Amino acid sequence: MTALLDRLKPSSPESAARRRFAIWVLGALLILLPPWWIWGADLAAAALRPLAGLVMSVFGLTGAIDVMADGSWTVGTRLTSAGQPVTTTVAEETLRRLLLGVPLVAAFLIAPPRPAQPLRAALISLTVMSLLFALNVTGFVWGELSPQLAMDAAAASAAGVLKLDQPPLNPVASQLALMTRYMALSITPLLSAAVLWAVLNPAAFHALAGDIREP
Repeated sequence: MTALLDRLKPSSPESAARRRFAIWVLGALLILLPPWWIWGADLAAAALRPLAGLVMSVFGLTGAIDVMADGSWTVGTRLTSAGQPVTTTVAEETLRRLLLGVPLVAAFLIAPPRPAQPLRAALISLTVMSLLFALNVTGFVWGELSPQLAMDAAAASAAGVLKLDQPPLNPVASQLALMTRYMALSITPLLSAAVLWAVLNPAAFHALAGDIREP
């Protein structure tokens, strides 16, 4: 038992600092994540809907967003089918997933060693994460539309999907749209939180990660 406890002890002050940081991050996430997923993400999505609509209008969508009774978004596009406007849906759970980076970056900033200017770091984080959410939901929408855009009328009819009036999308562009959707859902929200923390708290990043690279 004593030998096991000795193994669990940090081998150096740097190792102790990394362990303390990891425990703080884990503890903060356990506290922040449930209320954020249940209430906070929905409130944030509602607040960021105008920004998301603005970014969507810049990237080829209409910018019109209607909120459904179940919390999902119906997003307007500039596409048509038989002359009628085409819309697409972003589920409430998807909106929550796109906002998972917010509690993660909060946990990073709460954990010691903390930024020298915590208020400034928090404001920058909110600004960056808000813009990233708008970009990610826009990328997700185009990724959802890309399979339809990649089909010609005959292929769409055979697949039983909506036939669009617009010509098929270039296959490379279609794959890029699908990749953007995947990154928006699985990579960007979490990776951006880590990168943002490293930029806002470089001293802590070098203190914690610098020693890992040493032999």
